Amino acid sequence: MRRLLCTAVVLATLVAGGCGIPDESDVTIVDDGPSSGVSISDGEELPVQPRREDSEEPKTLVGNYLQAAAGDPETAAARVKAFLAPEKAARFPAGGDIKVVRETVPSLHSPGEAEVTITIQVVGTLKANGVLEPAAPADATTYELRVGSVAGRTGQFILDAPQFLMMSDQALQSYYSARTIYWWNTANTGLVPDVRYMPLSLPSVQQPTAVLGWLTGGPAPWLDDAVNPLPQGTQATDNVPAITDDTLLISLNAEALPPGSDAGALDRLRRQLQWSMRPLTASAIEIKIGHDDPVRTENGVYLDSNAAYRLADVPERFALYNSSIRRLKESPHENDPVPVIKAAANKNITSAALSSSSTRAYAAVVTGAGDAQRLRVAQAPLGEQADLRQVGGLSGDLGALGTPVWAQTPDGDDPAAAVGLITMGGQLYSFDATSAKAKRVDWQAPGAVTGLSVAPDGHRVVLVSGGKLYRAVLNTSGDASTLSDPERVAPPDLATVAAAAWNSESSLAVAGLRTNDRYAVLDVTVDGTLATTRLNDIGAEPVTYLAAYPSTPTNPERLASEWYVAGGEAWDVLSEPVKVQPDQLVDVTPQPDVNPTAPFFLD
Repeated sequence: MRRLLCTAVVLATLVAGGCGIPDESDVTIVDDGPSSGVSISDGEELPVQPRREDSEEPKTLVGNYLQAAAGDPETAAARVKAFLAPEKAARFPAGGDIKVVRETVPSLHSPGEAEVTITIQVVGTLKANGVLEPAAPADATTYELRVGSVAGRTGQFILDAPQFLMMSDQALQSYYSARTIYWWNTANTGLVPDVRYMPLSLPSVQQPTAVLGWLTGGPAPWLDDAVNPLPQGTQATDNVPAITDDTLLISLNAEALPPGSDAGALDRLRRQLQWSMRPLTASAIEIKIGHDDPVRTENGVYLDSNAAYRLADVPERFALYNSSIRRLKESPHENDPVPVIKAAANKNITSAALSSSSTRAYAAVVTGAGDAQRLRVAQAPLGEQADLRQVGGLSGDLGALGTPVWAQTPDGDDPAAAVGLITMGGQLYSFDATSAKAKRVDWQAPGAVTGLSVAPDGHRVVLVSGGKLYRAVLNTSGDASTLSDPERVAPPDLATVAAAAWNSESSLAVAGLRTNDRYAVLDVTVDGTLATTRLNDIGAEPVTYLAAYPSTPTNPERLASEWYVAGGEAWDVLSEPVKVQPDQLVDVTPQPDVNPTAPFFLD
């Protein structure tokens, strides 16, 4: 499976959350909560949300109101109503989904006035099952929330407010942790991540039961085309008990393993459950199906079911110099030949992608310029080289070719089983590792595609089109590759998006233009709701390219590597931009006015 194009700060830096722990570690339940809170019986501290009684100052009261819905979805409406005047609370909707809003300008309040003005943009909808669905971007809306007293009651109340559940994106960041559950892809060859939001107010001992409920409830809608849900009717028959004797016990009804299931179904279920329960791990897992005796697996292998686990801790790094692929010094295997490509063919290259499976390596390069552009591919057993073959149906006289990306690179000997993606004239095409003609990818594109990146699982894709960012899933099970309908993802603080790449299995590196006409690089959640700034200001020169090698879910503390290109020069994304110099490349004699460009990784 393809590993990816990105790197980055762990999602835990975007939203508070537990970190991964090695498969061989002792059983641990991670306390995701902040350091201050209400202590419960097992010593765990849970976060404390502000109450109406905590402040009578109107602006602070409204700010606290925008946090009230966070937490247990079943009681969200009750927490919100506690801020409202009784007559308003009585008419407030009983429950439902929570709109996550971003304040586009700071709230306004004049001393002595009853009104607090907020200007907000809905960025997503948080469902009871932890799914955050991005909202179609719309203009910000201004509301006036009136604050005042209520006869016979102490303190200040909100007398008038919009009639829907909402909370700020800051509340999402403060009171939830991002958790990842997993689904088998439609070919049952690997797991696909599904990011959910877990309230930090839920004690850690109850979180595995919540995760099991998410799994039995089905995948997030945007993943439907790429994954298999659990068998229809699957339900938990009991809560997930605390670890006993280093064993995790999960009980499901008989529908979880219906008659006629293939021989590997139970093992796939075990692997799916073990990945989804992380960071909770145990050396043994028992799965009880219906009235059958529990099936116990001790020290069972499961980590390799997730392609992101197979990412290298230190990636192999490459860049183009004088139209040839060169390794970077101090990169793994720096003294080895460039994978797959014969030395005589390593010339006249304008962009490239290299990928590998456990047995084979794959190359895709664009050669030539203008009308002479061509896509060429090769594949060979690890350590061997092969001739480049021209891919049919793609050439510069039909439209400019973009940077190729390997989405799926299998272990087997069939080069036609590999799946790559490339743009030509702004349209998306798929290709394999043979000279077969490329195929147009069926997708409801909102405009010309100028950038794309594929997640390590080989199915989730982000694309840049018209200065906007979209996510979709790649389905390769039919005769032709297709992409699901695009979902717009709107990173905060960016007027336009220039490039994006996966920097972990649940987050993105995004380069774009701020409203001050300066470019920045952000780390963004896959739903676009939360972001941290990696580089605040990298100048006014347009960013034309971004590459990243993601962090792994079992070692999220390692920041992935990120590169961007602006003004024809390559820059390393560190604490500040660091220009990639010719003397950093292997076997290069620096030439005047020639810069390294188009940096990339061995996926």
